[in-house]
Amino acid sequence: MKYLIDGYNLLHALGLLRARAGPGDLLRARLGLLRFLRSALGDEASSATVIFDADRAPAGLPDTEDYEGIHIRYAVHEPEADDLIEDIIRQQALPHDLAVVSDDHRLQRAAQRRNCKALGCGDFLDWLEQRPKRAQPVPPQPGGKPQTVSAEELRRWLAEFGDLQHDPNLKALSEPEEWQEIDSM
Repeated sequence: MKYLIDGYNLLHALGLLRARAGPGDLLRARLGLLRFLRSALGDEASSATVIFDADRAPAGLPDTEDYEGIHIRYAVHEPEADDLIEDIIRQQALPHDLAVVSDDHRLQRAAQRRNCKALGCGDFLDWLEQRPKRAQPVPPQPGGKPQTVSAEELRRWLAEFGDLQHDPNLKALSEPEEWQEIDSM
């Protein structure tokens, strides 16, 4: 199965992106999503393509990138990511082997018209949580602390503490002055 993922849609579902995000926040959120997907999909990461809007992207952004096997496409030449996702769905040679991950009803209908599997973000995250892990088990660390967290645990932590990244008092403690200057630009 191949996965076509509406990137910003899944970012919001995971709680990684707030409504008022600055340029640095978008980059951190995208990297957080890609790390999460790489960990959750394991050996299947190369079967995932994540589509991001590019309307607020820096000049010179490439159309495509790769993150540890995950394919990334930016809607640089499209009005929005949804248009690029629909184009990819239309061009899919084996649509029954494609799962489209988005809460956008327009994309879900486009996937269903082509006999692709349409998954809402919550359903996709639940599926990731419930499926058997294919990667080799991680040996326990001394002290018994786990090296990774489950998707559900990540969602709980982000829901509980996600807004702390915008607390100016904590930001001053955790980031060098140079980073604060970059974020304020």
